[in-house]
Amino acid sequence: MRKALNNFLKRWFTQNEAPAPTAGIASAAEEIAPGPAEIAAPAAAEAVAATTVAPPVAAPEIFVAWKPRLAVDAIFFDWLMGHPGEGHSMETEQNILQALYALLASDLNDAVVVPRVPTVIPQLLNSLRNKSVSASELAQHIVKDVVLVGELINAVNSSLYNPADRISSLDKAIMILGEDGLRLLIAKVAFRPIINLNSGHYTRRAAPRIWNQSEKCAIACHHLAGSQDPFQAFLTGLMKNVGLIIAFRLLDQVCEEPRFRYSRSFALAFTSAAATLSYRIAQRWGFPVEVVQALQQQAGGSKAPDWTPLGHLLHTADLLSKMRVLVNHGQLRSADEQLRTGLDPQAAACFDSLNDINLYEQGGSGKTLLAPQ
Repeated sequence: MRKALNNFLKRWFTQNEAPAPTAGIASAAEEIAPGPAEIAAPAAAEAVAATTVAPPVAAPEIFVAWKPRLAVDAIFFDWLMGHPGEGHSMETEQNILQALYALLASDLNDAVVVPRVPTVIPQLLNSLRNKSVSASELAQHIVKDVVLVGELINAVNSSLYNPADRISSLDKAIMILGEDGLRLLIAKVAFRPIINLNSGHYTRRAAPRIWNQSEKCAIACHHLAGSQDPFQAFLTGLMKNVGLIIAFRLLDQVCEEPRFRYSRSFALAFTSAAATLSYRIAQRWGFPVEVVQALQQQAGGSKAPDWTPLGHLLHTADLLSKMRVLVNHGQLRSADEQLRTGLDPQAAACFDSLNDINLYEQGGSGKTLLAPQ
């Protein structure tokens, strides 16, 4: 025992006499061992440990999609078709869906079915990216568009503004509308030609109903935007149903029957393909990635999406606007509590006032005001 202890002490105090390591081991030791500057004094290390507190990591906000107890999407689709499904016509359904899927697999260059980007949209998107774009710069792009100028003049001469004398100057109209109101009105008018009423049987009935709901969806998006960019939200709402219009045009090309039986699974597949068309066209037209992603999340699927703020907003606004349009046309009852179950107070108030919200008067506050009753 004593001999072993003596050998241990001898080795301990004579470490500096140990043979040098081989080159390979030495280089490895140099790479692993910290230099003098990297070794903190124990006291300093304790001080750092005592004073350094890792900042809390904020958990990402999780959005839960709201759905009414009534099958609003199904009721809305039946209303667009002009009749409930009442079963299915397998061959007709397959022909329609195959045509839709073939279009989705293409580069979307079919100008007969897919509309070209409205000429003023690139300027509107530029104004969204570049906040320094002025109203006068936007006016330069619309001055040659007689329809657009007429819409602006009519807007400022409406009962909402009630001018003492009729306004016929574009500059005066722009001054009254303000930059935000001008952008909103331009966007609305630019999207309207996409609703081509000179189409077939199904599109002629569905298009005005889709446009009515699209307008209200855009208004609801703007009204409920909160901390999000309200104009971007407005454009997203207008873009939501572009694919649905295209799907109905394609239906007219494929189906010659004035009425056919369709199943609920067909309605779901049809509207899902239409939603996919919307985000594909938004990509093609150069919309911001946030808008494209929000539109993509509306296509559905077997798994619920991880909602982005804009995608969640669009989902809610789409349902609110469908409910409001269906109530307006006698398809639902406004007093039915199933429409409001689970709705937060702000969304419920938006639904109740959606017929009256006017976006073209900003009052200098940048917030949506209600039109006077």
